[in-house]
Amino acid sequence: MKLLKCEQEVHISFCADDTAATLYTSYPAWIRKMDKLVEKNPQNFQCIAQTAAGKTYTMPRNFVSIRTKERTVTLTEEQKEQAIKRLHGAE
Repeated sequence: MKLLKCEQEVHISFCADDTAATLYTSYPAWIRKMDKLVEKNPQNFQCIAQTAAGKTYTMPRNFVSIRTKERTVTLTEEQKEQAIKRLHGAE
């Protein structure tokens, strides 16, 4: 089921006394991200429900955080060249 951009959403919820957080998303990029986390770390991330529109996941509440500033990465020319080589599979 394809949703309009304005219908694609992410909701994270937990109660003050819960140790787990619940995340519902109908946003495809977040579904891919969460599915990768479930695959790589199944002891902490689980998909608990799925509908035609989205998926619901559970995870430890202490994994939820808010950044205090935007993260920027500054690479030197040498670092950029090394990254390009890694992407192309040559070292």
